[in-house]
Amino acid sequence: MPTGFGRDFHTQYQKCEWEAVDWRNREYQDALYEKISDRIAVITFNRPEKRNAFSDRMFEDMFAALHQANDDPDVRVVILRGAGICFGAGHELSSPEGEDSPPIHPSHNPTMVDYYGFERRRCSKWETIQDYPKILMAQVHGHCIGASQMVASCCDFVIAADDAQFGIRGFGNYHHGVTDWPMWPLWSNKAFAGRAISEHTGAQAAQIGFINKAVPKEQLEQDTLRWAEALSQLPVDSIAVAKEWLNGSQDITGFGTAQRSHFVEHLLIQYVHFRPYEVNLYKAKREKGLKGFLKDRAATASAEDAKQG
Repeated sequence: MPTGFGRDFHTQYQKCEWEAVDWRNREYQDALYEKISDRIAVITFNRPEKRNAFSDRMFEDMFAALHQANDDPDVRVVILRGAGICFGAGHELSSPEGEDSPPIHPSHNPTMVDYYGFERRRCSKWETIQDYPKILMAQVHGHCIGASQMVASCCDFVIAADDAQFGIRGFGNYHHGVTDWPMWPLWSNKAFAGRAISEHTGAQAAQIGFINKAVPKEQLEQDTLRWAEALSQLPVDSIAVAKEWLNGSQDITGFGTAQRSHFVEHLLIQYVHFRPYEVNLYKAKREKGLKGFLKDRAATASAEDAKQG
């Protein structure tokens, strides 16, 4: 095994999730790994029929690919992109049994330790991506919403087609990567104050500094590769150390601790009892199917309902 930042390198703060997923003899399916030059690797989300919605299996393929890129001492830049018409449609809401991780059902008689371990695994993926010791780039086209936007936001650089569509319904937006420094003010508070639903194009995202650059769709791959080639000239050791320092600084400012504290919030969410007029994803999906849930959610999220309180 060559010296340097290979599989023996561990981040200072935690054992990242990608380190636990082995890539050797792996048959990639939902995310594909390809080394396109000596220093550049590409991970392609490969569920075009599902708009590259993230299931647990696709996350695992992505982490295995990140592990493989990290084990290759020559790779310095990893590009994340989506197959088909978009980068990604967020979390998969219609995964067959066994392909995704719903909340732990009380019938399993789980303990608090069970809940915490499950939630930490489910939620630590964002730090896993952000703490990756090599340069990560997101090449975004089409829709990039929900969990897919969160994945892109945890990358160090984001280049998008000018007509790409970003958005996370129900949440503000925050770019987590290295290029976010200085972190204040958060763009969602500055540029979209008063908007409950922040949706914007690639061109708008570049204008307000949420991403690095927006380009015509036909130039997206060419420009991303040009950036990747330039970035791949940087010393790999210095990049890893710099990212470690920046992520440590986030802990000092409290952002790292705040990120990890939401595991506890998810524990509390496990115990939420929905009122009859509130939309419960798993209950509605079981009784009415995914389309029924989306219809109910659209009704409760309408402007008219909001006015009526």
